[in-house]
Amino acid sequence: MNPLTASRVVSRRLRDSAPGYFERAFALVVLFLSTGGLMEILRTKRGIALDDQREGDPFIQIIWLVVYGITLLLLVRRARAVSQLLARERLLVLLCTLGTASVLWSVAPDVTLRRTVGLLGTTAFGVYLGSRYTAHELLRLMSWMLAAAAALSLAFVAFAPAYGIDDEGAWRGIFAHKNFLGHVMALAIVGFLFELRRRGAVNRLAIVTGFAVACLALLGSRSVAGLVTALVVVVTMPLWPIFRLRRTLAVAAAVFALMAIATAVGWLITSPEQAAAALGKDATLTGRTGLWFLVADAIAYRPWFGYGYGAFWLGPTGESAAIWAALSWQPAEAHNGFLDLGLQLGMVGVVLFLTGFAIAVWRAVGVIRRTDTAYALWPMACLTFIVIANLAETMILVWNSIFWILYVVTCVWLIRAKSDASRVAA
Repeated sequence: MNPLTASRVVSRRLRDSAPGYFERAFALVVLFLSTGGLMEILRTKRGIALDDQREGDPFIQIIWLVVYGITLLLLVRRARAVSQLLARERLLVLLCTLGTASVLWSVAPDVTLRRTVGLLGTTAFGVYLGSRYTAHELLRLMSWMLAAAAALSLAFVAFAPAYGIDDEGAWRGIFAHKNFLGHVMALAIVGFLFELRRRGAVNRLAIVTGFAVACLALLGSRSVAGLVTALVVVVTMPLWPIFRLRRTLAVAAAVFALMAIATAVGWLITSPEQAAAALGKDATLTGRTGLWFLVADAIAYRPWFGYGYGAFWLGPTGESAAIWAALSWQPAEAHNGFLDLGLQLGMVGVVLFLTGFAIAVWRAVGVIRRTDTAYALWPMACLTFIVIANLAETMILVWNSIFWILYVVTCVWLIRAKSDASRVAA
């Protein structure tokens, strides 16, 4: 059987029956959990510090183990079709395999082993969503979930400001930090915009209300990273249909876009003070640049395979102790997904991810060229969101994270798209 025929068989098997009430409820709950909403607040309330990077919270770990178990059962029911999909997404499998194997050279093998379980479980849930739902179906679930997160965040700001507002007056809602709220609301804004663009969308008033609440929460968070991510995705969306033009015009438009990006990057490099001021930040991007130099030095000590998955940022007892000692603050991550990936899995891990990402972008362009619906743009929107968000925060290969789930879902959708574009784009 040739690959195209095999892919059509896989798509037919995956859509034999629509997800039932239990599956939809399960997906909705897990997506909410993966935002981190309420969970970190409960963790702090129970006396477990947010910077306790080594042990974690046993209560939350049990919840996620249950999630992984249910996900595994759901995947086993469709094992043959899912395995055929994964056989076509080898780089994602190799990246997760590298993370699992890193327990062999990890500086904290016990932590790596435990967090690898989280990584595999989270990736499995993303594979389940990508193989079970279309973009339309999943966006409807995400819209409900994100609307609930936005409404709860505003409720915490209004009625429980001790939790909903940080010491500097920025909103954090039901999340541990304002940037968490900012990025989740940025995702909500993009999702609601796609819902509004869908032909025949019902409950437009509810969608507009959700969009307005998400915008208000994003502005209240004062998260520049979240705001920039939302703006970049929204502003670039009208440009993506250029790939439907004739090849010569598409290439010319792509060259123009690259020149514009190169100009912007040159401005950031040669005039960091002015660029930072334009974003409302100091020239160090709130201390990030100093952190990035220290992280780059740490990567240079173990450049090829890194320190092991999830094994670097362990507070004062791990390899991060030297960085903590050199800074006036105590970061729990590199605040850059690509640097954090280099710390964990070295240049091998970074190359694997970037190669897989480039292939995903190529596939997303193919979906845009073949399909003229609004949802044909959704995979590209997800990929753009991921790459921009990871410039200031860490979302690549993060266990129990909605953003890693989103990336895995997008990769799986794009595999299905070649033989069944209408299912991905409709």
